[in-house]
Amino acid sequence: MAVNIDTVYQKVLALANKEQRGYITPQEFNLLADRAQKEIVENYFHEIKTAERKPKNQMDYADEVEMLEEKLQSLHTDAIYTTSTSSLSMPTDIYKLISVSRNSNKVTQVNKSQIAYTENNPLTKANLLRSVFVREDNDVLTIYPAPTTSTDFEVSYYKTPSTPNWGYVVVSNKALYNSNTSTNFELHASEEESLVSRILMLVGITIKQPDIQQAGGAAIQMTKQEQNS
Repeated sequence: MAVNIDTVYQKVLALANKEQRGYITPQEFNLLADRAQKEIVENYFHEIKTAERKPKNQMDYADEVEMLEEKLQSLHTDAIYTTSTSSLSMPTDIYKLISVSRNSNKVTQVNKSQIAYTENNPLTKANLLRSVFVREDNDVLTIYPAPTTSTDFEVSYYKTPSTPNWGYVVVSNKALYNSNTSTNFELHASEEESLVSRILMLVGITIKQPDIQQAGGAAIQMTKQEQNS
């Protein structure tokens, strides 16, 4: 379930005490909301790396890696892409590539510096059962061996979350929430308070109010301490 953007906006406005410390416009909020969502998503991957080094909890619902993967589930996409050449273009909304498969066989990624060596060695040369790919700078994969006919590749990846937007209409010089033009956060429902804290910290920087920035930062630190305790 996504996080409602109006709920987050109203909480941020209330905590920032707009009457005394400056009004946060919808435009400013939308920019900060997008940044906060991206930071939270990026942190998932760092947190998974850290959590994998810890002893695994026997209860799946309490295991850190399982919880983080559940939060990422809304961004997980499996799609089929077809090519008859060595070039396979990646989806435009890709954030992080998980895996590529060819006829149910995993296609392994190799570095540009390795491919010349592996392809010139008969023991490591790619074949249809053991294909490899090189990821180019323009988000195109070069497949080895190259398909000679139209071939399907299953690509699993995490997509870039949709840009959040608090849509509104102006009535009597006031911005009123418009759900028809709004886009909710594409994050797990449990991230609502994290979004509020992170946006609040960014708001403090924007309107030059250190106390608001510190309040948001303190809430984030408290949440991390509780999760790691």
